[in-house]
Amino acid sequence: MAERVAVLFGGPSKESEVSKRSAIRVCDALLRKGYDAKKIEYDGKLIENLKGFDKVFNVMHGRPGEDGIVQGILEYLKIPYTGSGVIPSSLTINKYLTQQMVKSLNIPVLNSHYINRKIFEKDENIVEKNFKGKVILKPNTGGSSVGTFISDSSKAKDLLKNCLNEFNDYLIEEYLENGLEVTVGVIEYKGKTKVLTPLQLKPKNRFYDYEAKYTKGKTDFIIPPEVDRKTVELLMERTLIIFESLNMKSFARVDYIIDRNERIFELEVNSIPGMTDLSDLPMEAEYDGIKYDDLVEEILKSAGILKDA
Repeated sequence: MAERVAVLFGGPSKESEVSKRSAIRVCDALLRKGYDAKKIEYDGKLIENLKGFDKVFNVMHGRPGEDGIVQGILEYLKIPYTGSGVIPSSLTINKYLTQQMVKSLNIPVLNSHYINRKIFEKDENIVEKNFKGKVILKPNTGGSSVGTFISDSSKAKDLLKNCLNEFNDYLIEEYLENGLEVTVGVIEYKGKTKVLTPLQLKPKNRFYDYEAKYTKGKTDFIIPPEVDRKTVELLMERTLIIFESLNMKSFARVDYIIDRNERIFELEVNSIPGMTDLSDLPMEAEYDGIKYDDLVEEILKSAGILKDA
C-alpha cells in the first residue's frame, strides 16, 4: 500500500499564497512518484485532519509552520515530518538571533540592529544614531521580503512608525549598494548532506523583493554565480557549517550578499525553502542533475521525529 503523505500548507502567514503554490507542485510530484499524497491546509482542525497519514511534507512558509510550533505538534503526534526540528526552526525564523549564532561560527554578517516597539518608543532616532547612509529594514520573523524596505538612515524613523504597527519587530541592516546576491541550497540526499551549486540572483527591481521572487521575468538567475571558484567553494563550505551547526534537517537555504571586495556576508537562513516553479532550491538541484520529482522524494525520505534529540 502506498504511503499516505499530507502536504501541509497555508496558515495565517503573509506567505500563505506562496505556500499554496509550493504545495500544489510538491503534491503533484508525490502523486507521480506513486505516493497517496493529499494537500492539507493548516487550520484549527490540524490534529484531526492529520489522522491516518504516515508522513507530513511541510511546505508552510512563515509562522506557525516554520517557527517550531507545527514541528512541536508533529513531534507530539509522532508523525514523521520533513524539515528541521523545533529548536532550529524557532531559531532561524528569527533573523537577528540567527545572525548572532552565525557570528559565533566566525562567519561574517552585516552590521545590524534589533528593534521592537518598546525599543523604538524609547528612542525613535535609534536607527540614525547607529547607522550612516542607507539601511534595509526587514521584519525580524517575516519572509519572502514582505514588509522589507530600503531607506536612508535619517528617514527610517518615519517608515518604522508604520511598519511596527504591522510587524512586532524589525532587523535593521547596513545596505550594500550593488551587492551581489547569492543563495545556496542544502539537502539531505541519499543519506548524506549535499550542498547545491550556488545561485546568483539579479532582480530587475531594486532588490530581491516579493514581486521579484514570485513573478516570472522579474529576476535573472545565474548558475553558477559570476564569482571565482574560490568564492563558490567558500559559499558552499559556510552553508554546510551553518546547516550542521544549527542541527538542521531535510533541506534549507542560506542567503548571502557579496560586496565589491568579494567579502561574503550571511543574510538569512530559511528552514523551509520555497518549492514553486520559480523557487531557488529546485533550480539549484536541477542544475546539479536532480529532477524536481526526485528532489521531492528525497526530501520526503528525510522525514522523521525526535529531530532535536
